[in-house]
Amino acid sequence: MKKSRIFATVIYFIFTFGIGIVFSLTLPGYFATFTVPVEVIGDALGSGEFIKCIVLTEPIGFYREPALNCKFEEGGGIVLYETVTEVYDRSSGKEEKPDADGLAHGMLYKSYTGYVYGVEDRYDAFSRTGNGTVLRVTQGDGTEKTLPLLDYDSDGNGTDDGISTYSQNGFIVLEIRESDVRSIKNLVFTDKTGADVLTAEAERDLGFETPFFSCFGDIGEYNALVGELDREGLTEEERSSVNNRRNAYVETVTKALGNTEDCVLTAGSAEYRATVDEVNSRANGKAIPFIILYFVAIYIIADFLLGYHFIIKFFQWFLFKVCKIPRKQKKQTIREDIGGHDYYSMVTLKLDLAEVPGFNGSVGIKYMSDAGEEFLFTLLKAQDYAATLRMKAGVYVNPFIDIDRAYGPLDLPDNLVVEGYQKEILIKIVKREE
Repeated sequence: MKKSRIFATVIYFIFTFGIGIVFSLTLPGYFATFTVPVEVIGDALGSGEFIKCIVLTEPIGFYREPALNCKFEEGGGIVLYETVTEVYDRSSGKEEKPDADGLAHGMLYKSYTGYVYGVEDRYDAFSRTGNGTVLRVTQGDGTEKTLPLLDYDSDGNGTDDGISTYSQNGFIVLEIRESDVRSIKNLVFTDKTGADVLTAEAERDLGFETPFFSCFGDIGEYNALVGELDREGLTEEERSSVNNRRNAYVETVTKALGNTEDCVLTAGSAEYRATVDEVNSRANGKAIPFIILYFVAIYIIADFLLGYHFIIKFFQWFLFKVCKIPRKQKKQTIREDIGGHDYYSMVTLKLDLAEVPGFNGSVGIKYMSDAGEEFLFTLLKAQDYAATLRMKAGVYVNPFIDIDRAYGPLDLPDNLVVEGYQKEILIKIVKREE
């Protein structure tokens, strides 16, 4: 192999294997974050495994029994769980803006979280103009609150046109916060025309003073501690004091959840661990075949463009040696444009020993003319394994090679076609299989 080809091969494999390693490290995480969770949620909603769906919203804690589990007459339904969730700001910087409730990164809030599912065939919530899709919540005292459902702008005109998870995945993620309503008794979903399409009524007034929510004590005081930690000019002593009070709150909540039936700290729950394992398993199932195909592809490309063509050689060996398929003999033609056949040519045979660098024996290669005349090429190490004979133009047959039995030629021509005034043939020598 020439130095230029070796250099190109090294650069090719460094580059392609580098990309492959990046794929190996990032693809499972990508699938586990962006594609698999919605697949798991969709399957779980269809099979009624609602807790699996709730833990994938990653609240701090939840109550195992659904607060609302209503089936619609025409199929599908709505499910809500009591949850406490932490505000997560991806910027994680000092300049993150509080959300609509005035909460910043790390603060907690109470909510009823769940899903509307199985209604794609009859609930149309997408319209670029005059979209009337909302959620009307009737509270325990009979008053009504209207909450938005639309959350994405498809055409960038500044007006929301649809519900992202519903348009993309066929289900709606609901989160009704304590700051939105005082309690929940009845839910009405209107479509893009403003017509009432889906309704659900809770068996009891869903408030925010249940045993589960009580486990979290004074959330407002905790949020004040989180806000205090972000205050500029805080001394180390003050910061340590605030951290100690925040940690004490976390310990108290963890203990209270553990002592209250069906009240769960999400990260420590069996449901969460099982769901994460399923997500990771599915993500690996998507990533691993892609990674394997990638590495197979880069090897095939390298073998055809830069390598020794081992793939072609393997199939040739399998077809002609194992399957015993006879080789198709190509029809040999002699060029008539160089003075007919009645002329002589200087024919040189050379050996390619790249795959057997330790070979140092002599080699004899013999061909026979139509008239029975033998032509023997003697190839010696002292002559760099090259030999030249003067031969008349024509076709020479019955090749025979005298070589150490541990070695053999690769594709020695069955018919040696001599044409032109000079001809050079390179014969690769390989190690025979044991």
